[in-house]
Amino acid sequence: MAPEIYGNPWLLRDDEFPKLARIYNLHKNHNDILVEGKILPEEKYGANAVARGNGKTRLITLRNNSWLPVDYQIVLGEEIGISKTKNNVQLIQVHPDEDFIGGFKYNEVVNVVVEPFRSALFIVATEKYDDPLIVGSAFNLVRNVSGKTVLIDLVGNPGSTANISLEDYEKYKTAKINGVENLEIIEGKSVAVTFPGAKLDFFAHRKIADFDETPVPDDADALYEATVFAADNNALEVRSFFRSGESSIPAVINARDAFFNQKTFVNRGVWDKNLFDDNLNTGFWPSKKYDIDLRVKGGALRLDLGEITDVDELVIHIPDYFSLHPLLPQEGNYAEVSTDLINWETITYMADTLIKIPIHKRIRYLRFKYQPQHIVEIEGFYNGKPLSRENWRASNLFAHPSRMECVKSWNTTFVLPEIANNSYLSVALNGKHGVEGAYIAAKIDDKLIGAPDRAASYPSNTWEFVNAERDANYTYYIPLKDEYTDKKIEIFVMAYDKENTNIKPEVCVSSFTGGKEKIRIELQAK
Repeated sequence: MAPEIYGNPWLLRDDEFPKLARIYNLHKNHNDILVEGKILPEEKYGANAVARGNGKTRLITLRNNSWLPVDYQIVLGEEIGISKTKNNVQLIQVHPDEDFIGGFKYNEVVNVVVEPFRSALFIVATEKYDDPLIVGSAFNLVRNVSGKTVLIDLVGNPGSTANISLEDYEKYKTAKINGVENLEIIEGKSVAVTFPGAKLDFFAHRKIADFDETPVPDDADALYEATVFAADNNALEVRSFFRSGESSIPAVINARDAFFNQKTFVNRGVWDKNLFDDNLNTGFWPSKKYDIDLRVKGGALRLDLGEITDVDELVIHIPDYFSLHPLLPQEGNYAEVSTDLINWETITYMADTLIKIPIHKRIRYLRFKYQPQHIVEIEGFYNGKPLSRENWRASNLFAHPSRMECVKSWNTTFVLPEIANNSYLSVALNGKHGVEGAYIAAKIDDKLIGAPDRAASYPSNTWEFVNAERDANYTYYIPLKDEYTDKKIEIFVMAYDKENTNIKPEVCVSSFTGGKEKIRIELQAK
């Protein structure tokens, strides 16, 4: 079978499309031999390891579903399906990064490393390997198409130096390294390159600490609020859009516009931005699919203004009296406002199709214990003028803290002496804690910091299908900033399901890029 995509490829980042193309081209180039495969011994190669190909070329897939790197020993011979030969047997990693591991004798055993929570793809070949190969550094083949220059990104630790050379260098007439012409590499010579950035003293991915059980913190509600305000309940497709960022590819831009602006998507009310778009025909409300109520313990509408703001009045538009449910027309109700998630003030308002909440103070956060089932717009005013809503955010599925009693908690404290690029904390809750039965938050330099992302995903208002519900092994993610270096970091885990509190939390620091830096090589074929 050809590679298949279950999802929307136009929700990838622009820099991920070359990798997608590389995977497809690898499949195309080995299409005829991928239909023949053999399962490799699990005790040596791990679960579900497969070698596909023929006696001259094999593609091997290994995986690692653990927090630590795993070493595997690949036998470059009959065990993986390579026929006996006097030729050198080449071993090349092609995913997640590419790396020419070397040429070896038949049946030689070679150690390879698979990084945590990654799959790895290797090519074992006794015949000539046709794709561009860099010796001396991991790399990624970004572009290799007829009529255009070849683009290769070297990958390495910041501040490190690699001596690189180019296989089949005689194919190329010009070469540039980071935009600077270099003739040595196309003359078959070794070239020293130094990756940008300061050297790291620690691995970018490593375990930091376990947790100790502690008394429930006095500010458990504030910690809980820090995380649910940092998170969102937008449709998973919206989350993917924000993950990918803006695109410069016209086809991707057009596909995204067509999807997110289609009437059926907009009318579903699954994106909080609909509350701030000056359009009373759009909205944001708790979705229900297949009679599944997605709200956690009834949910609660939360509004974050993005910064502490002077507000005289907030105005909430409701399309009709039916949409006020469970509130009743002309009935007094309550909302709560805060500047810091710790101290909350209750404000009374009158329920109607146009709800006007008198604020007359500086606030950032607002939450309801109960709110109308359909809301189409939220506005704010100060001194008679509308407030900018550019950075406003809302959520509506997370429980109100009055319905979340913390029954057990854990805590750990540490300092990070360095933070690699694109780093984040992974707080793993090992064990059964119940569905939405455990949340985490942090204090960094005594400032409340929530976890904006989690696996399994936070509850989302559903466009296509409900996201998975899990009752065990959540992992929460907290992005790290350079300013957190050498600061006191305190992580709190809070359990809310008294029947499921036998969990063992641990925290690791990780990096989306492994802390690696890149150097671009551009080659012009003869």
